[in-house]
Amino acid sequence: MSLEFEGSYIDESALIIMHYQADVFAILFGEQPSPLLDKCNDLIRRWRVTGRPVLFPNFFLGGNYQHASQNNRLISSIVPSGYFRNSRPVKGLAIEPNDVFYECPRASVFYGNTLDADLRSRGITTLVMAGISTTGVVLSSITWASDADYDVRLVRDCCYDPDQAAHEALFRTGFGGRVQVV
Repeated sequence: MSLEFEGSYIDESALIIMHYQADVFAILFGEQPSPLLDKCNDLIRRWRVTGRPVLFPNFFLGGNYQHASQNNRLISSIVPSGYFRNSRPVKGLAIEPNDVFYECPRASVFYGNTLDADLRSRGITTLVMAGISTTGVVLSSITWASDADYDVRLVRDCCYDPDQAAHEALFRTGFGGRVQVV
């Protein structure tokens, strides 16, 4: 990974690691170790030397699925699975006590929580982002962040989608010019 944390943007930035959580890894990788986790942990450790915040928004539909809507096809298809009734991070993720976690009831990490307000109160204007899945949380969140006038840097090596063709297409187009892919 060739991501350097230099330049004036770093003082107004935060690292956002999206949906690196136990349920996502169980669905996508089962019991198999994923090299994706090692890459993300390397990113997190290198980011920590900047002293800037590390945030972990995770998908959460509520302990009793109180955040699930029958009108949302994706959400209603998840309920029978039993997943996403908690937002536990994946085992082995490089978290520390001062990291901030958010529960997100939809694909966009900005929906239904205080993430945007918290970022703005800290003067953060640049988001360095990575997440699983590219066609879900990543696409939804970077679209929202771009429309909200954040400068978005997307770390390709720490993003994943089971649909590799769609994943590659999104990165090939630079997500429609909304992000700087690093």
